[in-house]
Amino acid sequence: MPKRSNIVWFLAIGAALTGVTMPMGTPAIAVSAVTTHPTQKSDPLSDTAAAMRAYLQDLAAKKQFTGTALVVRRGEVLVRAAAGAADAEKHIPNRPDTVFRIASVTKQFTSMIVLKLRDRGLLDLDDQVCPYLIPAYIRTCPQAWRPITIREILTHTSGIPDIQQLPGFYAKLSQPTTTRKLIQRFVNKPLDFKPGTSWKYSNSGYILAGAIIQAVTRKPYGTVLHEEITGPLSLRHTGYSRGNPPAGYAKGNCTVGSPAAPINGSQAFSATGIYANADDIVRWDRSFGAHLVAPPATVKQAFTPQAPCPSSGCLNLPSSAYAFGWLVDRLHGHRLRYHPGLLQGYAASNMYLPDDDIAVVVLSNVEDTDTNGIARHLATMALKSASAHDR
Repeated sequence: MPKRSNIVWFLAIGAALTGVTMPMGTPAIAVSAVTTHPTQKSDPLSDTAAAMRAYLQDLAAKKQFTGTALVVRRGEVLVRAAAGAADAEKHIPNRPDTVFRIASVTKQFTSMIVLKLRDRGLLDLDDQVCPYLIPAYIRTCPQAWRPITIREILTHTSGIPDIQQLPGFYAKLSQPTTTRKLIQRFVNKPLDFKPGTSWKYSNSGYILAGAIIQAVTRKPYGTVLHEEITGPLSLRHTGYSRGNPPAGYAKGNCTVGSPAAPINGSQAFSATGIYANADDIVRWDRSFGAHLVAPPATVKQAFTPQAPCPSSGCLNLPSSAYAFGWLVDRLHGHRLRYHPGLLQGYAASNMYLPDDDIAVVVLSNVEDTDTNGIARHLATMALKSASAHDR
């Protein structure tokens, strides 16, 4: 039986997009039908789309890109691509609409929920966290935790050690758990530094944020996510499940052909537990400019720097500051908001350039994929084409 094409490309220029899945037995690269209007000279956007396709095709051939990539400029799709297998065992290919675990890209959703709850007067960013956690999640507040605020857990300035760096975290990642049990793993650990005095990435803080969301709403995190964000924005392929994402999601791999142990969503929770596809994330990115998800002042605060990054950059990536679930930086002089994601079997990157309305999303079900590097390269290409096109 002939194998399906392992790479399917969906390429669009402007508003012309017709996705065509090629039949079995076709060559390894299949390109969708594209309609363009002939011009006297080359169209920079068309040239850029072709260059993006060639770039991703080369990476896929080298097994350096497995997943989906989507680049949208001012509502126009520049490239929409998928490569590799969503489920190698069942011979299911990745498609542009395949659902992936997005790992730490989850944090921008959790932060926005907290900001919206603040807007309603259910909490304040400078409230101490312990009163929200007792007694449902902790019995008493550790002395070292008493000054820690909600703002600090959202901006990685609390000093609480990262649960993912503690012994045994990955050994338990496939097992169901509860929010209380997650918090018990780090509640009595010494702080890495005095709260508010430094910056160090900590998934633990975002687990606490999810607990606080549940405490003030008296609803499960996934329900609040739907009510506050995915429902209003019609993000139909985005959500949180305490077990596995819906059927058909991409299965994780450590490297190409080396399956990773499955992740139980309850272990990832509000720090890394959301699943989504690329189209939904682009819709999420572009909702901020239209103020569809929150009022202008709240959106502005979400991207306002809260903590300066170390000299090496936050997460050792180019960045000047951390906001609420977003790294803040500039790319070739243009304002950039982004966040990477990395968790057993998955890698992700969500980049948005607000002044140019360029969204770049790269999702992979192969953990060692450099999704952030790929996204940055695609964003650079999109910026250059935009400059040439607008001249």
